[in-house]
Amino acid sequence: MRLLRVWLVVSCLVLSTGTAHGAMPVREMVAAQVMGADSLRAHTLSLIAQGNVTGAIDYWAVTTGRAAPSWLFALKTAFSASKQVAGACQGVARSIHTAFTQLGGKPEFVELTTRDDQKFRYIMFKMLDGRDLNVSKNSYHVLVRMNGRAYDAYTGAAGMPWAEYVSRLGALSDITQKVIEVLPETP
Repeated sequence: MRLLRVWLVVSCLVLSTGTAHGAMPVREMVAAQVMGADSLRAHTLSLIAQGNVTGAIDYWAVTTGRAAPSWLFALKTAFSASKQVAGACQGVARSIHTAFTQLGGKPEFVELTTRDDQKFRYIMFKMLDGRDLNVSKNSYHVLVRMNGRAYDAYTGAAGMPWAEYVSRLGALSDITQKVIEVLPETP
């Protein structure tokens, strides 16, 4: 990390004073800086994939010398137990989608619905500890899918393989899924 910072400072000095004998040409230096940014995003995403959002925030701050961006803090909040309540899914999905997009990922929103003609329109999720939690009380839930993994407040930052996530869902009627481009304001 320290070597990277020193290299960036020296690079900036070379750019501002012109190219010295044996110095890196400007286009190579710009390419190296882009690779550094890509490395920052890739390592941050790697820490998140391990379920270590706090470590990702710390890594970002140490590497850049600045506070982590608000979208990274919002991601940490999205995975907190306080968000494991019916009705919080849209805000959680937005935070997760934004963070993954900022980190160069290609996340997608997935909408889960059940038939509206049922009296009990709950969608349940079986947690790893065996508890059944309400994901929805109105036949609607949205989450993020990326690289074959599901992400919402119930999966934690490491996510869960899509097939396992779907197998943990339950409702009185069939649950349908649809990829959507934009989240509606209210279900």
